[in-house]
Amino acid sequence: MRARTTTLLAPAILCLALGLTACGDDADPAPPAANGASASAPPADSCGGAADRVKEHLDNAKVSSVVVNGQCTSVVITTTLGDDANADALRLCESAAEVAYSGDVNAVTVLAASKAELAIGISGAKCMASA
Repeated sequence: MRARTTTLLAPAILCLALGLTACGDDADPAPPAANGASASAPPADSCGGAADRVKEHLDNAKVSSVVVNGQCTSVVITTTLGDDANADALRLCESAAEVAYSGDVNAVTVLAASKAELAIGISGAKCMASA
């Protein structure tokens, strides 16, 4: 009797194990595919017009672009300035800070044409030239 019980239990245990494994596939769906959007680059309209407000306020031919990065936390100003134009970058940063810090925006960065950081500012503090 014992041999027959063992013989019947082995296939039952195997079927149970296979059945549970098959259920696991349905319970753990694959994560959704990324749509290519980046969290550090929100759509232009989603930051309350911060980039447009800063660009209009600066109204400077040396400003190439103004974008908002992060989750609307940082305004990045790209310029045509050289890597040694820290004083000009500092003035641009301080001017941008006059209108940039609203909503979630809490930082301003000014970049040279080479993308080198020239000046940075944070809400509640004066802008500083990069070393």
